[in-house]
Amino acid sequence: MAIFNHTYEIKGKHAELVRKIAAQDKLDCRNIDVFFISAALGIVRNLKADIDLKTKTEPAKIDVEQMARYGDDIEFFYKLLMLTDKKYCSSADERCNKAFRHLGTDKAEKDELYFTRVMLGGLEFLYEQILEKTSSKKDVFNNICDFMETFEE
Repeated sequence: MAIFNHTYEIKGKHAELVRKIAAQDKLDCRNIDVFFISAALGIVRNLKADIDLKTKTEPAKIDVEQMARYGDDIEFFYKLLMLTDKKYCSSADERCNKAFRHLGTDKAEKDELYFTRVMLGGLEFLYEQILEKTSSKKDVFNNICDFMETFEE
């Protein structure tokens, strides 16, 4: 996939969210972990967010080595989204084309952007559930527990 075969940058306000989540002692995660959790949440909860190009901040980066190492997993999430999101594409045949035939071609550019928007929607949701309503480090752990219980339901 073209979007994922180089250093991946999350920009603007979303870069700040990634840094805040990854910096939590209780979470012990890297940017790539935040990426995966966010992608899963975006897919499961049908969330989307626009890419923020207005907020000037250092991008949160996932280096090319990590993107390559986890490329099969990233591709799985991408294909899962393309195959299951009937609101994005109603035709089953076209969803299969997006997931398999167009993968890695110029035709996938729009779909890769859509995948990024879904991941960013999941990122915003993750931040809201875990960090936005915290006042202490203890709250982070409690919010994680509450979030997991809600997610299981």
